[in-house]
Amino acid sequence: MRLLPMAAAALVAAPFCTAPLAAQSIELPRLMSARAVTSLPAAAPSETLPYGEAPSQKVELFLPRPDAEHPDALRPVVVLIHGGCWQKAIAGPEIMRPAAGAFVEKGYAVWSIGYRGIDEEGGGYPGTYQDVGKAIDLLRDHAEANKLDLNRVVVFGHSAGAHLALWAAGRSKLPAASPLASEKPLRPRAVVGVGGIGSLKNWEQEIGLICGADTVAKLAPGEGDARFADTSPELLLPTGIPVVMLHGVFDPVTYPAIGFDYIQAVRKAGDRGDIQIAPVSGHFEVIAPGTSAFAQALAAVQRYAGQ
Repeated sequence: MRLLPMAAAALVAAPFCTAPLAAQSIELPRLMSARAVTSLPAAAPSETLPYGEAPSQKVELFLPRPDAEHPDALRPVVVLIHGGCWQKAIAGPEIMRPAAGAFVEKGYAVWSIGYRGIDEEGGGYPGTYQDVGKAIDLLRDHAEANKLDLNRVVVFGHSAGAHLALWAAGRSKLPAASPLASEKPLRPRAVVGVGGIGSLKNWEQEIGLICGADTVAKLAPGEGDARFADTSPELLLPTGIPVVMLHGVFDPVTYPAIGFDYIQAVRKAGDRGDIQIAPVSGHFEVIAPGTSAFAQALAAVQRYAGQ
């Protein structure tokens, strides 16, 4: 059974109601937009690292101030993967810069990756996935010079970026014949998906309504369920990597039922998975420093990466 966005919110809120929903006057809170997030104070990258010829093929590296007491200490790393319906026209790494600044203030190095979207030449399948994998693995080449702790890497993905983060965590399970497979993919300590999608297969119709009817066809081309074998994260379980899914209770884009669906698959596979609901929040509060939803997201990262 699939739940419409408001139906999912009503289900979560239902236990706290003291009267039938029909008898109440319900007023939704004013929710943040993407524009509101990009208007927040944002950090400037310490360095921008291209890994391909396309403008989207770049990594923004943000470094915290050196620790005067422990100048040689390794820094935990948060890998940020932006959302935007897998489309360059909707969002890029810049939407994650406010969050990057907040993580840097807590002492994390931030590795914010760009990738070719389905609306760019070479994007979609396999290019989008290949970009994400290559950008994450590039961490190894810059770890020593920037004192990055590869044993304390948490991948943090928002919306469509959460799908890519969860997919990246399962890369070691990719079929050898898949063009998405890579040798010795970097293994994160945990994945935190905020306002995210964990399954292309289970939510194809909803993704089409939100992002465009041909979105999943570009991300997982072909016929039948076989096309999801190397693209839909739940089919790459178990990974042995803990997952946290955080959703705003009023998120009209990726509503809480989507997170519940993925965490059920994680637990069924024997992996550790937690679902969290952010009250009085929508789709963008989870990446907006200063909100209680982002505080929840930060706590989830700290739980696995320290600091």
